[in-house]
Amino acid sequence: MQDKSNKKLFERKNSTRKQIRFEDDLLAKIEIDRQLTNESFSQWVKNACENKLK
Repeated sequence: MQDKSNKKLFERKNSTRKQIRFEDDLLAKIEIDRQLTNESFSQWVKNACENKLK
């Protein structure tokens, strides 16, 4: 888990920013599905993670 003691003042509580790299073909597939679901990219990724954890 990431150390949250160094969070900047403008960052949200109870969340952590993570950087992630996506392959171009995967990102293109996500964008197509995201347009169908009308979700933001962040919402789409969070929903995908939650579904994986079920």
